Amino acid sequence: MTEFNNHSWGHFERYYGANAAEAAHANDYSEGAACDRWAEALEQSSPGIRNSVEVVAKQWNTSLRDILRAETGLKISVAGDSRSVPVKVFDGMPPPFAKTMRDFDGLEWLLLHRPAFEAVALGTKFMAQHQVEVRAAWGDAAGPSDVIDIRNMRVTADAWLKKLDQMQAMERIFEIREDVLGAYYFRIPEIRLYWVVIGIVARALGVSVGALTVVVLAHELAHAYTHLGLDIDNERWDTDRFARAELNIVEGLAQFYTQVACKRIGQRMPEALLAYQVLLAKQSGPYRAHLGWVREHEQGGEIVRISMIECRSRGIVMSSDFVDAIGRHRMGIGGRAS
Repeated sequence: MTEFNNHSWGHFERYYGANAAEAAHANDYSEGAACDRWAEALEQSSPGIRNSVEVVAKQWNTSLRDILRAETGLKISVAGDSRSVPVKVFDGMPPPFAKTMRDFDGLEWLLLHRPAFEAVALGTKFMAQHQVEVRAAWGDAAGPSDVIDIRNMRVTADAWLKKLDQMQAMERIFEIREDVLGAYYFRIPEIRLYWVVIGIVARALGVSVGALTVVVLAHELAHAYTHLGLDIDNERWDTDRFARAELNIVEGLAQFYTQVACKRIGQRMPEALLAYQVLLAKQSGPYRAHLGWVREHEQGGEIVRISMIECRSRGIVMSSDFVDAIGRHRMGIGGRAS
């Protein structure tokens, strides 16, 4: 059997590989003080954000499961064989994210309010350009600041933005090659949504917390369905083989079905697909593996579904073998369509 390696999705070093006993004492709260500061800063800037994540997750949980069941052809629960995969909203940060954020301790409010500095820089530029006309029209009612004061404020805002850019906080977050906005603890099984992380990333991307919550929930549910879903022969993806499968397979499948789900709910929540696309543009590696699998004019859903079933039944763990399977099924399905 193929050994675990750094490319294995369920490598033992990945935090979401914990079993129930380990997860109960997991390192999610190891950065308690830092996480509390981020939580406080988020609640100040967006009151009720934690509750929003909970409400949206509860509201869309059933709909997303229905879509994934239809698209994958897999069922987590059938008569005589039922698996529960609860969704929980967690206060902590997953270890990889907490480790990355250590370098930004004390700067939470700065990072979360970057849009305000951008607005100041843009606004003061406009004010400096038109200060003379405004003062001529309004006189002293235009305020005490002359054009030099306004320009100095713009220079200050530009300097703050430059320092924020040099910190590369968001770039470092998107370099993490693990699910950190949410996680599928496949050995329990359980899905955890990290509302603090969702809030931070939503602000950075300029998307709504609700839309990003839907994207994260769809992604983690896709992990659960591809792993635990029963196929027509009542077979699941063997947990050990699922864990050994390379990141490009497991994350690629989750990303593919997340995109499908976001498109399916497009009329009811169009901002979900936008959030998926904005997030995808920042991601790299395994989170973009699915982009080359199928083309727009092909029966992509059927090609990926059959390839996934073969991957599960044969215990495919190498992404190159999975891509080969997609190629074969593309030809077969394309030929039938013709």
